[in-house]
Amino acid sequence: MRSFPSRPATASFPVSHSATARAYDFAPASTAEAAVSQQVSEPQVPGQQPLFDGSQPSSRVIAFESITTRVERQAIQARAATISRPAPLKTERVQIKHARAARARAAAQRRLEFEGQDDSLPLPQTDIICDAPVAPARLRLLATAIDAALIAIPCAVSIALYLYVGGQITTDKHTLPFILAAWATIPLFYKLLFTFAGCDSVGMRQAGLQLVDFDGNPPSSTRRYQRCLGSLLSLSAAGIGLIWSLVDEDHLTWHDHISGTFPTFLSEE
Repeated sequence: MRSFPSRPATASFPVSHSATARAYDFAPASTAEAAVSQQVSEPQVPGQQPLFDGSQPSSRVIAFESITTRVERQAIQARAATISRPAPLKTERVQIKHARAARARAAAQRRLEFEGQDDSLPLPQTDIICDAPVAPARLRLLATAIDAALIAIPCAVSIALYLYVGGQITTDKHTLPFILAAWATIPLFYKLLFTFAGCDSVGMRQAGLQLVDFDGNPPSSTRRYQRCLGSLLSLSAAGIGLIWSLVDEDHLTWHDHISGTFPTFLSEE
C-alpha cells in the first residue's frame, strides 16, 4: 500500500521575508468579527439546521508591514518601477477600397472573342414584320413605265384626233396652266380608279408585283387611299420621296412608309 507524506505543519514553513506582493485587508478585523457575530446571533428557523458551526474562523490576512522592513518595501517598489509595461496596441483606421466603376466601352472599340461566347449582333431596325422581300427598283420602274404608257397612248391618240379634225391648241400664259392641270388629272384619275377598285394596277401585275402591308396581308382600302395621297407627296417634293428608296434601309419610299404598304413579288396563289 502506497503511503503519502503527512502534511507539514504551518510552523515548519515560516513566511519568507522576500515576499513581493502586498496583502490588503479590505475589512478591518473589528468589522469582520461584528459581521460574523451578527450572523451567529440571528435566530434560526425551527427545523432548519445551520450550515456552519458558530466558531469564528481565524484570520488568514497577513499584514504586509509585518513581514517586510521599510528598506525591503522600498526595494520592491523600485524593482516594480523598473519593470517595463507592454505598449498599448495601436489601432489603425481600416480603409475599404471601393471597386472602380466600369468604364463605358466606346462603340468603335473591339472586344476579344473567346471560343464558345458568340457575340449577338443587334437586329436591324425595320418596320416590316413579314418575310416578303421588297421589290427591287428595276421592277418598280418597269411597272411605272407600263402604267405611264397606258396613260400616254390614249392621250396621244386623243390629241392627234383633235388636231386632225382641225382643232388648235394654244400654249400661251393663259391656257398653259389649264393644259398642265388637265395632264396631271389623267394620271390621278388612273391611280384613283384602281384605288377605288381595291386592286393593283396593270403595270404592277405585268411586272409580276403585288401590293402588301407590313404584315404580308393584302392592304385595306384605307391603306390604299393613304398610299395614293403619299404618292402625290413624294412627287410634289421634287421626287425626293421616290429617291428616298435608294438610301432607305428597307428600300422603301415615302408613300411606302406613310401607308405601311410595299410592292413585293406576285405570289403563285
